[in-house]
Order: sequence, then structure tokens, then C-alpha cells
Amino acid sequence: MWLKYGVTPNGYLKCVDDVLKGKTNLTCLYCGGKLTAKKGRVKQHHFAHTDETCKPVVSRHKTKQFPGLPMYDRF
Repeated sequence: MWLKYGVTPNGYLKCVDDVLKGKTNLTCLYCGGKLTAKKGRVKQHHFAHTDETCKPVVSRHKTKQFPGLPMYDRF
């Protein structure tokens, strides 16, 4: 279960496949924290939090209707 999408400064979702690896200007759609694109050869490409991992969920993107809890591809 990896974080595949980040939120642009304009409020749009952007897939990890569409960015270069390393620190980005994207934020977590759950907590608003800054994201780093992890694009290695072993694990699936994903975003990780640049600083602390997901802080308690607070909707920082109140103008957009993003989910309040993590979405998962698989259970």
C-alpha cells in the first residue's frame, strides 16, 4: 500500500509516475505534509513524507473534496 498521488499547489492530484524522483512541491492529500518521490529499482514507485510521516488527519485541502482517510489499492 503505497502513496501514489500528491496534491499540486493548484489543488490537483499528480501521480508519482509523472514527477522526477526526489523532493517535490507536492503535499500529502491526507495531512498536507510535503512529499518526496521514491523511484528505486526494488519497491514500487511511491511518495514518502519528506519530514514526519502522516500527521493526524486534518483536512488542509478544505476547498477540494479529498478523502479524510487513506485509500488503498489492495486490502
